[in-house]
Amino acid sequence: MQGPDPGPAWRRQLHAYGALRALWRADPVLYARQRLGLSPTAQQAALLAAIAPPGAKVSARAGHGVGKTTATGAVIWWHLECFDYSKTPCTAPTASQLEQILWSELARLRRGADQQADALGLPPALWLSALFDLSARAVADRGAPREWFAVGRTARPDNPDALQGFHAGGPGGAEGRGSLLFVIEEASGVPDAVFEVAEGALSSPGARLLMVGNPTRNTGFFARSHKQDRGAYTPLHFCCADSPLVDPGYRAGLVRKYGADSNVVRVRADGQFPRQDDDVLIPIEAAEAALGRTADGRGHARRLGVDVARFGDDRTVFVLRAGPAVEAMEVTTGRDTMAVAGRAAQLAQAWRAERLFVDEIGVGAGVVDRLREEGAPVVAVNVAARAPEAGAGGERGRLLRDHLWLAVRAWLRDDQPGLAALPRDLAQDLAGELASPRYGFDGSGRLVIEAKDSLKHRGLRSPDLADALALTFHEALPSGRVARLRW
Repeated sequence: MQGPDPGPAWRRQLHAYGALRALWRADPVLYARQRLGLSPTAQQAALLAAIAPPGAKVSARAGHGVGKTTATGAVIWWHLECFDYSKTPCTAPTASQLEQILWSELARLRRGADQQADALGLPPALWLSALFDLSARAVADRGAPREWFAVGRTARPDNPDALQGFHAGGPGGAEGRGSLLFVIEEASGVPDAVFEVAEGALSSPGARLLMVGNPTRNTGFFARSHKQDRGAYTPLHFCCADSPLVDPGYRAGLVRKYGADSNVVRVRADGQFPRQDDDVLIPIEAAEAALGRTADGRGHARRLGVDVARFGDDRTVFVLRAGPAVEAMEVTTGRDTMAVAGRAAQLAQAWRAERLFVDEIGVGAGVVDRLREEGAPVVAVNVAARAPEAGAGGERGRLLRDHLWLAVRAWLRDDQPGLAALPRDLAQDLAGELASPRYGFDGSGRLVIEAKDSLKHRGLRSPDLADALALTFHEALPSGRVARLRW
C-alpha cells in the first residue's frame, strides 16, 4: 500500500495513518466507526468484536434485516486495510449473493468511507477508493493485487474447491502481514464439502473464519457450529426483536401470515433453526397433522386425480379430493393404457367424481384419449407446461407441477384438511411423500420443486401419491360445489 511522498507533511500524515491502522487492527468496532462512518448496533458490534482475536472462528445465525451483511462487509474492509498482504476468500451459495448483495455492500461501504475521509480532511491518496480496486467479485490492493485481496467464489456441490488454495503469509514477518480470513455468507446453503476444504487452510496460524446466515437448515456444518460443535466456535445469535434496524411489526406480520410456530417465523424473525430442513417445500408437521384429522367434503367439488406410472417402479395412483377432505385413494402398478382408463372410469363412477384430472405426459396421453372416447369429463394436465403468473401465497412456480405443489402447501396450511378417511398405510405414505421434495429457485426467482428423478437419486420413492393429489388442484374446475356431470 504505497503512495506518493510530496514532503514532510505527507510523511506525517502517513505516520498518523499507520498509527490508526494499528489501533483499528485491534478494534474492528472502532474501525467501523472511524473509517467507515458506521454506527454499529449492539449485534453488529458483537460480531465485529468477536472476529478480532487471531484464530477467531465466528458463526452468526440471524433473522432478516438485522444488518448482518453490513457487519460482514465491515469485517472484510477491516481485514483488508489493517493487515498487510492479507487474503480474504469469500463464498456464498450463488453468484447473485456474492455480486448483488455482498459485493454491492462492499461498494457502498467504500463510498461511505470516502465521504467520511473527505469530511475529516484526509488526503485523497488515503481514501479506500485510492488504496483498493473493486470489481464484481474482487477487491485488491493497488500495489500488490496478487498478494493482497478479497475474492468471491460461489460454493456449489459440484465445485467444493471454492476455498481451496489460500494460505496465510506475505513478504516479511511483521505483525499484521499475511493474515487469512474466510468469509462464508448464507452459510446454511453452503455444502459441507466446501467447509471441509476451508478447514485445511484454517490450520494456518492466526487464520480466521466468519460464517453468517439465516439458519435455514438444521443439519450441516453451519448448524453443527451452533449445536454439537459450538465449543470450537464463537456462536452468535441475532433475532429481529433485538435489532433497532427491524420494524417492530415485522415478526407480527410473519406470524399472521405463516403462524407463530412456523419455520418461516423461526428462521426469518427469530434466527432459530427450523424444526426440519427448510428447503423442504411442505413441513412434515403440516403433513402429519392432517393424518388424524377428519374433514367434511360436503358442498365441495369432487375431483379425481390420476397419476399414471411412467417407469417400472412407479405406481398409478387415483386420488379423490373434495375440498379439505381426501376421501379415497387406490394404488396400482399397471401401466396399460386401456386398463388404467377403464379403472379411472370405474372409480369416477363409484366415487361420484365430477371431473378427472390426468397427467397427460407419456402414457397418460393415451389414458386421456381413451377417457374422452368414452365421454368422460376429463382434463388433460401437462405438468411440464409453464405455470400461471401467480401461485398460492403470491409465489410463482416455474412449471405447472411447481404451481400445483404450491397449491397443496397452501391447502395444508390454510384449510385444515384431513386424511383420516384413507386407510392408515396410504395416509402415512401420502404424508411422507408430501414432506419429501425439496425446492429451489431458478434465475428468475420462480420456485422449482425437486424432480422425481432427483428424489430417486436420494433413495426416495417417486411421490406418485402426492403428485396425484396435486393434480386435483388444477384450476379447470372451480373450488366450490358444481353440478355433477353425467357421462
